[in-house]
Amino acid sequence: MKNNIKRQILLACAVLAISGSGQATTVYLRDTPASGHFVPGLSQTGVGSISNSWSGRAGTLDFELSLTSPSTDFFSLLTYCIDPVRTLAVGPSGGNGTSFTLMSMLDYFTMYTPAVSSATTTTSNIQKLWANAFADSTTTSTKAAAFQFLLWEYIADSATFNLDSGVVKVTDAAVKAQAIAWNSAMANWTSSANLSVLSGYNTKQSFIYAPGGSGTNENVPEPSTYAMIGAGLLCLGYFRRK
Repeated sequence: MKNNIKRQILLACAVLAISGSGQATTVYLRDTPASGHFVPGLSQTGVGSISNSWSGRAGTLDFELSLTSPSTDFFSLLTYCIDPVRTLAVGPSGGNGTSFTLMSMLDYFTMYTPAVSSATTTTSNIQKLWANAFADSTTTSTKAAAFQFLLWEYIADSATFNLDSGVVKVTDAAVKAQAIAWNSAMANWTSSANLSVLSGYNTKQSFIYAPGGSGTNENVPEPSTYAMIGAGLLCLGYFRRK
């Protein structure tokens, strides 16, 4: 009987560590002192429209991230928006930061899309785009805008790819051409980035986060890592009591 209980606990620990489903932690995001959100020279104005009503800056965002608040241990984060219509809401530079929930990308899109298949497709597309085009996207304002609009297209118009209709419309010819080129290249891309989401839920903009990868200068555990740590401590505590 005792062995059966041990096996059940070990199985539960293994599932928790592997899946990381539903695991999340709070992090804090603030603006950098000089960027004004957008990386200087990498933002674009009036490059497209969202539901025929949006026009403005689309580009690489320059923030600072911390695991604790108040904290002086912030590190730089280059990122892009997830929600095409929600406004930015991060803390001012030099402050304690605004709280966001760090969670897996698949969990995030499963919460906000009607079908798991849509969430899986959206996640896969963004992981491939990030792995193969993120670095290139930070080199010019046109590419930065194209990268952002392509993300929004995958998220908001997941059923069909069309930059001339639907929720996301791109009116700048150069930006549209770059977005189409990346989308066409995706069929030949094999690498995928390990991505999470800094979620603002229904109250503020959410952002993409690559744990220890492109756009950051330090490693921050992804949600599944916290699950593994918790599972390990749970199992260790159980067997020490035995």
